[in-house]
Amino acid sequence: RARARIHSGALSKALTEIRRNPDYDNCLKIAVWHHPLNSDGSDRITDQGFMQQLAVAGFRLFLHGHIHKAQATVFPYDKIPGGRKLDGICAGTFSAPTFELRSAYPWQYNLLKINDNQLTVYTRRREEENGAWKPDARWTQGPRLGSLDYYSIDL
Repeated sequence: RARARIHSGALSKALTEIRRNPDYDNCLKIAVWHHPLNSDGSDRITDQGFMQQLAVAGFRLFLHGHIHKAQATVFPYDKIPGGRKLDGICAGTFSAPTFELRSAYPWQYNLLKINDNQLTVYTRRREEENGAWKPDARWTQGPRLGSLDYYSIDL
């Protein structure tokens, strides 16, 4: 039995509570789970229909881990400019034992800062087991431009 899945009963219960409670109407909705939607291995969530439910319910972001590599992805629900979508943020790995680190990837974490209608994701890395944390400039900006240690998402 595959462990990488979202429990449909738990999701249904949570979405029903969100729909019934008007306090959630104007909240920034963020979903969090462990396994990725996309991965080279079988450790990904293969039944991704729940993403449509999250988009319809007004979720804007999803956070996941497991692959030990910082990534940014988008799940577009509406295929029009300005349509509903969920931006995905993969956290990298914060405290995995050395033997669990992916080859050539340091320990990583993200710091999320929300300011008005913008989320900025700051990526940090540590290359040695007991080393210092420092900015992780991995987000390319275009030809002949340097990489940055952050990126922004309009909410």
